[in-house]
Amino acid sequence: MKKLLINILFWLHVILLAALIIPFFIPVSIWPERITLHFLFLSSILLLQLIWGAILLPKIRKIDFICPLTTWMQYLRGYPISSKKNHEHSFMAEFLHDIGIKISFQGVTILQTVIFSAAAILYFARMGGK
Repeated sequence: MKKLLINILFWLHVILLAALIIPFFIPVSIWPERITLHFLFLSSILLLQLIWGAILLPKIRKIDFICPLTTWMQYLRGYPISSKKNHEHSFMAEFLHDIGIKISFQGVTILQTVIFSAAAILYFARMGGK
């Protein structure tokens, strides 16, 4: 049962990871609200991770952006929530490593910041143009 839940969380992560990147490649002419919805989606993900980080504050003794799916996946793998192998683990780094692209936890943070910043720039540029 644990393995099934881990696999479900894995594939849910893959879907969310695709949803972070793919919208950049969909022309606005095909999906007019793409920029707004993508920005709101990314903002929601960041807010959820910040809230989850605040919830885990008593266990991990620091506030950070922490993915709840990663926490649950690592917990099912046997890492206690207070373990750095849980709250300092990146699914994106794990996934990219599995497909042959090596990236650190900090590299993922930078990549996520770039993705969010690009979406924010597009969003605010579009809002300024209306």
